[in-house]
Amino acid sequence: MKTRKLGILGILILLLSTACWAQGESDLTPAQSLSTLPVQSGGRMKPLDTLARESVRLVTGKAKFEGREPVITLMQWWADPEIDSKEIIEFRDLEIKKELGLEDKRWFSFDELVQNKKLEEYREEIHTHLQNEEELHGSEQKIQDLLVKMNVVRNTKNGSIFQAVPNPSGINEDWGSFADLDHDGIVEMVIPAKQAVVALREAIASGDDAKIVAAAAQARNELSKLGPVPEESVMARELRYNQSHPFRKAWILYLVGLCILTLGQPKTHTTGYWAGCGFIGAGFLMHVYGFTLRCLIAGRPPVTNMYESVIWVAFGAVLFALIFEFISPKRYYLTAAAAGAVVCLVLADTLPTVLDPSIQPLTPVLRSNFWLTIHVLSITLGYAAFLLALGLGHIVLWKCALKPQQEEAIASLHEALYRALQVGVLLLAAGTILGGVWANYSWGRFWGWDPKEVWALIALLGYLAILHGRYAGWIRKFGIAAWSVIAFQGVLMAWYGVNYVLGAGLHSYGFGTGGVQYVAIYVGLEIVYVLWATYKHRTHLRPAETKQ
Repeated sequence: MKTRKLGILGILILLLSTACWAQGESDLTPAQSLSTLPVQSGGRMKPLDTLARESVRLVTGKAKFEGREPVITLMQWWADPEIDSKEIIEFRDLEIKKELGLEDKRWFSFDELVQNKKLEEYREEIHTHLQNEEELHGSEQKIQDLLVKMNVVRNTKNGSIFQAVPNPSGINEDWGSFADLDHDGIVEMVIPAKQAVVALREAIASGDDAKIVAAAAQARNELSKLGPVPEESVMARELRYNQSHPFRKAWILYLVGLCILTLGQPKTHTTGYWAGCGFIGAGFLMHVYGFTLRCLIAGRPPVTNMYESVIWVAFGAVLFALIFEFISPKRYYLTAAAAGAVVCLVLADTLPTVLDPSIQPLTPVLRSNFWLTIHVLSITLGYAAFLLALGLGHIVLWKCALKPQQEEAIASLHEALYRALQVGVLLLAAGTILGGVWANYSWGRFWGWDPKEVWALIALLGYLAILHGRYAGWIRKFGIAAWSVIAFQGVLMAWYGVNYVLGAGLHSYGFGTGGVQYVAIYVGLEIVYVLWATYKHRTHLRPAETKQ
């Protein structure tokens, strides 16, 4: 009974954490009164809380700026007549700052940037490139990112970012913004909404919580009279997703389970083993909870950007580990998967400027949902299996380097590693073939040597070579583990490198910037680790007389 109680401790923590968000809402705060106001942004309807989180994170580089809730921060920017002079726009590139003649600091004011003559020259050049549909490279892309931040501040100040004025024709039609209410000649039925929005701005400027709550309620009421609005439950669902941070809770639970399984090194079916499994299981349930909410909000599977693929790969690695652990309990599956999941989810949680967590509608080329879904999910599940193999490979190398006498444990780990490699190759091969089917459906050809296609093929061939080498007897346990770690760098290139380093090809919807230094450090550490393990392993293999 004691063992089972410890085993389900993580589940109880999960249940408590999912319930905590709802506590203390009997008295509305200004943030709560504003958060679920529906706005149209980025091609979809979303609560004001989501718009605020995306905008504040984009402009300042921080999830919370100056310790305030994002929705309060954004609304204060709107209500503050002096916002142009306040340093809120983050820009870190030292080289470009020198070129523009800017001070070496992290945040800049809108006025400081808009008055910069060199930046204005760049803006005109970039505008010409974009009009001619030319790609931006290097410093041009970084300056364009800065210009986007400036535009967000400009649109926040004039109210055009707040597209919260319903269209009488329907929810899916273009909504008006707060800026539109300032125009002369608005119809009489809109005047009460205009007055309510003006009162809301004044209340926010005053800083009086009671006035803000009352004004927010009045503005919401008057705006809802102008046309159909989304159901409150839909906005509340997304707010719950934003505030509950399910993936953050998931990696914390995974980490606790990982520590129990690693530090205690319990055997299977012991108290420590069940406790570790309980926490990892709780993390997995929280992971599922987050995915479910995100899919319901987006109305599609999580397949469109790097952030979604990272959390999906982490999910897949733990899923495979749980399945394998159920079939053949070894503890190593969960240890390896939890480690990989923690790294993936921590990166997704702490690098929002690199891994954009915003929910965006599908681009036209991605709207063939059937082929897209099975292609991308197969590919990324293959990556998940290889992530599991990567973790197992690290453990094998560690055992071979420091504890070569544990032959039974190494053999068991090798069996687990081989199984993960088989699953990964099967899924990646299937995903690559299905990608050809989708490419023919979307672009009219099965294969075009696009960088994404080429590197997916390279990654697949790399793992096929490992399996063939094992079958042919060319490589043994240590070699399979070492090459599984090395081969994952091909996956990393296909997964991250093509989109964030090369930035070329037809898969432009997945492109992004940033994180190169972190990836470079990781690759370097992996090379050092494999070389170290190889040296130690060869030392153990030397004849006894040579050691004397």
